[in-house]
Amino acid sequence: MKQELTERERKLFIQMPAVRAVLTLSVPTIISQVIAVIYNLADTYYVGRTGDPRMVAAITVCMPLMLLMAGMAGLFGIGGASLIARCLGVNDFVKARKVSAFSVWGGVTVVILYSLVLIIFREPVLRLLGAMDDMIDYAASYMFWVCVIGGVFMLLNPLLANLVRSEGAAREASIGVSMGGLLNMALDPLFMFVILPKGLEVTGAAVATLLSNVAASAYFVIYIIRRRKVSVLSLNPRDVAFTGRIPLDVITIGLPSFIMTMMGSVSSAVANNLMSPLGSAAISGMGIAKRTNMLSFRVSTGITQGTLPLIAFNHSAQNYKRMKSAITGAASIAVGFATLCMIVSLIFGHVFVRFFIDDADTIRYGSRFIRLVCSAMPLASISMTAMMLFQAAEKKVEAMFMSIMRKGILDIPLMVLFNHLWPLYGVAASTPIVEGLSAVVAVILAIVFFKKLFRSSGNASPDRESEQPSVPS
Repeated sequence: MKQELTERERKLFIQMPAVRAVLTLSVPTIISQVIAVIYNLADTYYVGRTGDPRMVAAITVCMPLMLLMAGMAGLFGIGGASLIARCLGVNDFVKARKVSAFSVWGGVTVVILYSLVLIIFREPVLRLLGAMDDMIDYAASYMFWVCVIGGVFMLLNPLLANLVRSEGAAREASIGVSMGGLLNMALDPLFMFVILPKGLEVTGAAVATLLSNVAASAYFVIYIIRRRKVSVLSLNPRDVAFTGRIPLDVITIGLPSFIMTMMGSVSSAVANNLMSPLGSAAISGMGIAKRTNMLSFRVSTGITQGTLPLIAFNHSAQNYKRMKSAITGAASIAVGFATLCMIVSLIFGHVFVRFFIDDADTIRYGSRFIRLVCSAMPLASISMTAMMLFQAAEKKVEAMFMSIMRKGILDIPLMVLFNHLWPLYGVAASTPIVEGLSAVVAVILAIVFFKKLFRSSGNASPDRESEQPSVPS
């Protein structure tokens, strides 16, 4: 069993300059997130080659279900990763091992229950998400293969990546996620246009996604088993512990990510329902707009997920100066890239839509939706970085407030209101307003947090970048 920090962990978490450590941890995570965007777009692209808006709309309808599963992975993956990194910050390797086992098996149990609910209430769920008669069979097939049969594997891929990243192994985590994405892109056309007959293109895309998640999950399982002697990560159910506040801490730390993702799922369902009277073209146009926006979101996710262990470790070790440098560097990178994405989307929005589907109505709707939604990109990156800070520092109230406010208090009510004031385009127009308000609150909460932090430490801003944290008595 692990007894001390590895040389890589010591270098990343303690010795390396903070901004360089942020880049070292974030770049591999960003790459894997970008590949994840590409393979998510691949489903839409290849299905769009059919020229059938109903098939594209069916995948869009299923997006909330997939977002909810991503939220479950975040609940146990981000909550577990933050707690593991803090345990490493005080050399509590035994607790870290128990945290990892609870995170894995807790997540698996929840997703199995979720998959059972989907298979039992399949049609009511899809109707609730906005599926119409002309697309419901396609949506049911996609949901069955991706979320029911492949539910556990879809959860394990991002969950295990977060746990692996908690020990500073960002490159290894990136390899697993990237491998799954690349495999999905290769399998999509094979199953859609070669193996399965015409008319089953949506099923082919779903099966390709299932197999890619199985492969990525297998990679992480093998990686953890092979490193069990030098790692705190455990897949052994006997290591699951319900003592020492482990379940409570994992769940409460990860809960803001889950709530934000869950409310994002609800938000997508509300948007689909608001647009369903306009037909499949409007729904598929919004789906493409959201997928285009996904690149900026995923890069911000990569930066925050990559930096989270660094922030959590140094907060636990009370190296607040290094922690502040890391969060400032992460925010600068995230906002800068999101601004670039916004500019490109404003200029080439119509080109992006035409790339996915050559349907005049979908192109008209989608290009206008993109121009409205993309202005929210830099603002969303600010909120995401702030929430990561609060999760890493175990500021559960602030993190929870951010997630509920952004995707709940503001998002859905403003979407309904703007849709009433500006039918069709109001749904998209509400997005930058929501993100702008959330960003303002995020900056205020972050400033208050750091003022309290340094005041409580006697204004000393401890700087111990070359010291090994001591074991608590």
